[in-house]
Amino acid sequence: MTAASADGTWRVLADDGGRDALRNLALDEALGRTAGPVPTVRLWRNGPCVVLGRFQVTAAEVDARACRELGVPVYRRFTGGGAVYQDPGNLNVTIVVRRDDPHLAGRIESSRLPDLYRLVLEPLAAAARSLGPAAVAAERDLMVGRTKLGGVAAWIGREALLVHGTLLVDADLATLESVLAGPGAPGDPRWERTRSRRSPVTSLAREAGATGRSGLDPATVDAAVVAAVTHGAGRAGSVTEDEAASTARLMQVRYAQPGWHEHG
Repeated sequence: MTAASADGTWRVLADDGGRDALRNLALDEALGRTAGPVPTVRLWRNGPCVVLGRFQVTAAEVDARACRELGVPVYRRFTGGGAVYQDPGNLNVTIVVRRDDPHLAGRIESSRLPDLYRLVLEPLAAAARSLGPAAVAAERDLMVGRTKLGGVAAWIGREALLVHGTLLVDADLATLESVLAGPGAPGDPRWERTRSRRSPVTSLAREAGATGRSGLDPATVDAAVVAAVTHGAGRAGSVTEDEAASTARLMQVRYAQPGWHEHG
């Protein structure tokens, strides 16, 4: 399932090389809140960090000592979902589409969870398969057998829908497993509602090594993802003035404020 504008085109925001997680998180929210008439797919990567879901309990989800020792900061996004480890080997893919997009007309289930997750999970699975691994889109995760290759989260606004997912390309899986080994908080109602769904993880690089395949440079992976999302109808775009201004505002009032990330 994909979304398209009236003429079928997509705006493609390619990875701009920026690894500032705070700016990247702010821009993602800005894209959702200032969505234009043409659906957008954005590719982006962060420097090493943990990103929590909007309402998660920090102390329960992350191993604070491991984060300190490894120099991995902990941030918070505006969507729900579970905690994820980020580094340049983890590709983020964001799709933003207005609720009145022609492709979504008459498909009420497309604006509800978990159906909305398919907007990202299905093309990510197709892209991964084109690179070798037998990936499938589960209800909330991208899977290769019993191992997790990526996850997803979403935001449903009054005028637009945003869903973003991750694809573990060649991420540092050892660090991932260390920093996400939080103690949990059994009996805490908030943690029980927002706890991460933990499962064994893999990566495109690990799967490629197991099969002897190669060709997992970032440009190849990015091209496969864009092709799977847009089916050849993508057009290179850039951040608008409104989106840049919204990003700056969100940085000031939210993402640059330690309290936003620490409140859990």
